[in-house]
Amino acid sequence: MDALDRVVKPKMKTAKIFLEKREPKLNENIKNALLIKGGNANVTVTQVLKDVCTF
Repeated sequence: MDALDRVVKPKMKTAKIFLEKREPKLNENIKNALLIKGGNANVTVTQVLKDVCTF
């Protein structure tokens, strides 16, 4: 079921394109994260960040 079936059909093409972009994706985009150690981090957090960095 796509977004166009759940709501009233759009009257303008731009509204249709907007709804199509908001549909759920089969394959999500790749997500990235940046992990930075703060000045007040304890030894456990530092070790976890070192372990994550090796992947």
